[in-house]
Amino acid sequence: SLEVAAHIMQNPEGYILGGMGVVATVLFSDIRGFTAMAERLRPRQVVERLNEYFQAMTEAVFAHGGTVDKYMGDAIMAVFGVPVPHKDHPHRAVGAALDMQAALLGLQARWRAQGLPLIDIGVGINTGDMVVGNIGSEHRLDFTVIGDSVNLASRVEGLNKDFGTRILITEHTYEFVKEEVVARGPLSATVKGKTEPVAVYEVLSWRQNGP
Repeated sequence: SLEVAAHIMQNPEGYILGGMGVVATVLFSDIRGFTAMAERLRPRQVVERLNEYFQAMTEAVFAHGGTVDKYMGDAIMAVFGVPVPHKDHPHRAVGAALDMQAALLGLQARWRAQGLPLIDIGVGINTGDMVVGNIGSEHRLDFTVIGDSVNLASRVEGLNKDFGTRILITEHTYEFVKEEVVARGPLSATVKGKTEPVAVYEVLSWRQNGP
């Protein structure tokens, strides 16, 4: 977003090759029903639908001060709290997820009216320690975050398929927003890379006195 670009331009020394430890919040989203949609549409139509979808989702992330780290096929990885150090990054990530769901409802209504196939999405969010920096080679660099907390956010996103949910957050994120969200949980699940079950919460909405 313009806000993030301006911050980087004003603080260029913080974006050299290397990394630093931070506490931030990561959001992963993935499309449900993409294969079925792709099978029913021509390649050009698939790209048009994806671009329309990515535009709406990116605007939701930007509206809450997040950064779209990358698009991975039909998935999105977004980061909150870096490179712009917002202290309320867990709230911003949850707000973005709720806005993404609201934007999707608008897209679904439009596509339904056009007789186009519909998609759904799942969102996973985690807050924790991670390493941020320009990672890559002298030929290609990515400003990104890595670490176990990032991997957990991705694993949690995948749990939406098992639980039949749309937005899942870890207990680490829940501790920051529990007074402001309507949520269901804790739900316990085992994820790849973890020997112990993790506790997650399904976020349904903001409370009436929430953001």
